[in-house]
Amino acid sequence: MSPKTIKIVVIIILAVLSLGILANSMIKPLGRDEQMYCTGGVLMAQGKMIYRDFSYVAQLPYHPLLYSVLFRILNTNHYLLVGRMVSVVCDILMVLCIAGIYRHIFGKYKICGTLLGTAAAVLYVFNPLVDYANGYAWNHDVVILCVVLSFWLLISTEFTQKSRYRRTAAIGVLLTFASCMRVTTVLVQLLFFAALLSHLAESMKQRIKTVLPFLVATAVVLIWPVWVIASAGQAFFLNLVWIPKLYGGWLHEVGMVRNKLGLTLSALKTPGYFVLIVIAVYLFIVVVCQRKKLAKIDSRNLLFAPLLVLVFFVIALIPPTMWKQYLAMPVPFMVISFAYPLFYLRQLADKAKNNKQFKIACGVVAVCVVLAVFSYSVVLSRTVVLLYPEGWVPIRVHKISQDIAEKTKESKKILTLAPLFALEGGCDIYTELSCGSIVYRIGDRLSAWNGDITHTAGPSDLAEMVEKEPPSAVIVNVEMMRFLEEDLIKTAVKPDWERKDYEYGPVVYFRR
Repeated sequence: MSPKTIKIVVIIILAVLSLGILANSMIKPLGRDEQMYCTGGVLMAQGKMIYRDFSYVAQLPYHPLLYSVLFRILNTNHYLLVGRMVSVVCDILMVLCIAGIYRHIFGKYKICGTLLGTAAAVLYVFNPLVDYANGYAWNHDVVILCVVLSFWLLISTEFTQKSRYRRTAAIGVLLTFASCMRVTTVLVQLLFFAALLSHLAESMKQRIKTVLPFLVATAVVLIWPVWVIASAGQAFFLNLVWIPKLYGGWLHEVGMVRNKLGLTLSALKTPGYFVLIVIAVYLFIVVVCQRKKLAKIDSRNLLFAPLLVLVFFVIALIPPTMWKQYLAMPVPFMVISFAYPLFYLRQLADKAKNNKQFKIACGVVAVCVVLAVFSYSVVLSRTVVLLYPEGWVPIRVHKISQDIAEKTKESKKILTLAPLFALEGGCDIYTELSCGSIVYRIGDRLSAWNGDITHTAGPSDLAEMVEKEPPSAVIVNVEMMRFLEEDLIKTAVKPDWERKDYEYGPVVYFRR
């Protein structure tokens, strides 16, 4: 094929992948965690301070700040749609970054780099764990994109040029932004710091000058989160440490927690993950066997992507409760880590005038791509939903919310564990339930003092809340454990209230 034809084919493939990413996000059912993430952004847009004025559990504050800024700029109450579109944009940029990183690494072998980069992007999108984790209105997608962009900046930086200062500062900004969304990302930031220090320099003074912009940028980006944490005081510690600890204990008690080893092995056995392991093992064996014939290898770049994979596996194991979306984090760095071994094999083909090993490697990648696509073809088949926007989950949620708001009497205060159904219609919520069911599940395990500090509530607090501010409506049928919603109905709903069951949605009781 001519370069022009290859370019057209690659553009078509990337466009199809982008459509698959969009469709994936638009058909996902409304997630429990999305209630907290989006509501946090809404409350910040209203002028409330995170932690101090409302609860935001286990996460740092930049993600709700990002949402609040977008909600205000766009002047919209399509909160779920905006939150998911942020993730969609990040995921599409991720695909482009993977392809771009391959193209950069392969240098003069642009056609090889373009084709293999596209193959790597396909392996990423068709991975079932990536497909499961991506597209929700939560912080996963933004965090991973920041790390991928930082990786691209690192490998493309000429450390003998003055531009290195701008680039290392940009890496510091991106990684601190990510760490202040998800605290465990600080391990990745430390790895990048070590990588910057390890680059060759004439003296230690030169190394310090290289990392200084990284440290300065980190300090600048930390100013606002540090101020927020200082303003929140004890509430920050309770939200970041104590409530997650209680919640993890509750999950273990009710049997919702899976064994970490079992969950990891289960994920690795899926076809989309297994093919990545096959490619990794094959390339490792080939590089080890051919190491004497290969041109001079930059071991730092060769090892850095695998180290990122290892760090993200460690991050997945850190929380007391492990969920399968955590195992999606290493995937983009696994597919990126294949770039350098493939590039060195391509160089060897030129040097030895024999491209047999490179052809075999490309064949292995191609077979694995085909297996990944056919084993998870739903990525392609579901794109038809894009022809029917009225069926998109964020649009349905918004329509239901608008209908609820129209039927709700003044003061439009709604009691619910799904605050988005109230907020998207312009109604008010009980701040104590802003995290949805996440804190409510263990609310009674918090002392009264801690509950007041964090502005949270449990079932035993409902009667007092309702007495102070009676609700105009109660929204239920949104929590997977329905018994948790029984107290909402018993406490607030009167016999003469009107009930409405929404198709594929909540059950709402309206005060007459």
